[in-house]
Amino acid sequence: MCQFSDKFYAAVRTLSGDGAIKKRLAAAYADNLELISEDEVPEIIRPRFDLLRRQMHSAMPIGNESAVVASVRKMSLTDASGCANLIVAIFSELVRVKSTGERLNSRRDDAEQPTVGNGRDPATLN
Repeated sequence: MCQFSDKFYAAVRTLSGDGAIKKRLAAAYADNLELISEDEVPEIIRPRFDLLRRQMHSAMPIGNESAVVASVRKMSLTDASGCANLIVAIFSELVRVKSTGERLNSRRDDAEQPTVGNGRDPATLN
């Protein structure tokens, strides 16, 4: 779990840096979250991480670009901000759970339905 949260910490640091949101988002995901395997993802985080992964692999790459770069390139600024917010929200959940000692592998009944962008249902994007 520690490596998982460290990867999200690094992604949040990248997101908080200088530059355009799309460039920061692509770097944050590609450099830190791209290679996370499904079995590393705690069950309670998995729906939001799966949503993020789908959004970051939603477009076909052109030439030598990666699927992440292609997907972010095609996103609106609102959708890119929504994905960045999703990364921060997942990290925030990891920090909250770590500080309370709550178990990550159990589902909460009050877990929110994940959204991106301006609160739109993720199924309606792209």
